[in-house]
Amino acid sequence: MLIKDQEELLSSLPAHWFPGKKWSMRIGTGGMNNTTRFVAVEGTTYVMRLYETHRDLDKIIFEHHILLALAKYPLPYRLPIPIQLPSGETVVRLDDEQGKLAALFSYTEGYNPTWEHLFQLKPFGKAVGQLSKALSTIHVAPNPVYPPYYEIEHIHPRCSPEAIREFCLRPSEAFLFQREMLTYIYGRFAAFYEAIPTLRKLPHQLVHGDINGSNMLVDAEGQIAAVLDFEFVTWDLRVMELAVCLSDLIDPTLPEEVLRLKCSAFYEGYRASVCLEETEYPYLPLLIELRRLDVFVHFLGRYFDGVDAQGVLVDIIHNTYDKTRWLQSYGVKLIQDLSK
Repeated sequence: MLIKDQEELLSSLPAHWFPGKKWSMRIGTGGMNNTTRFVAVEGTTYVMRLYETHRDLDKIIFEHHILLALAKYPLPYRLPIPIQLPSGETVVRLDDEQGKLAALFSYTEGYNPTWEHLFQLKPFGKAVGQLSKALSTIHVAPNPVYPPYYEIEHIHPRCSPEAIREFCLRPSEAFLFQREMLTYIYGRFAAFYEAIPTLRKLPHQLVHGDINGSNMLVDAEGQIAAVLDFEFVTWDLRVMELAVCLSDLIDPTLPEEVLRLKCSAFYEGYRASVCLEETEYPYLPLLIELRRLDVFVHFLGRYFDGVDAQGVLVDIIHNTYDKTRWLQSYGVKLIQDLSK
């Protein structure tokens, strides 16, 4: 009954944007953070997002503010532009007990890339660099709501530095087989904590913070058509945008030379728009690790909350261990290749 009630609420939402007009709606594939519907009005398709993980209007307003500012920047691909209501606002609160929030965005045809081929990675890097350059020009109010990546204590309310230390160094019986991995992972947290004072001094700007294949679209010819999902855009280290992308490209099961070629191809495209300072390069391996540590903490919190089973977190522990070990072995060499 609740699902039916929500569907009825969803089907009534387009009237807020298109009073007096007819529309059709079809179900879209939603991510972990939202429910998606496609709305067609007079031959034009829009994307309607129902925010599922929070009811924080300030977060959404900031995201929309950035997207509207970026709409004025001449990027060679599209972004999800918020559609304004007749009132000029861009968010609707559902008339239900939970008070969920909904928004409407422009639609771009395309599909998610997988970056299976080396020739795809230079255009990928170029697109990220172009967006990073565009974001560096935006200085707007209100202030960001999300903290930067390096403030890792804010990822999950139950994952304080003390709680992470306890879990890693004194694992419960359910994670005894991962004890050595968890001890190693905590050592990487310790190294990261020591670097925070220096990280705060590096160049900062607005960053997307989660650019990957699932948040991009390519067209039928394989050309990048859109960058999506700006929900977590915030003020952070400029180089963190690069670190996030490189972290997602690194698969420790692949040969070192293959990974170095992939990262170099991506960076060749990225540096066409962004020129890093010498002080930023040395921290790239640590920041690539930080992306994995961030994911580890996110899923640790989900485990504490009873959202995910033990097996899910075990997989994350193995992935975090493998990737941080790879970076300890090859990270410096990788960065030397990029900074030449």
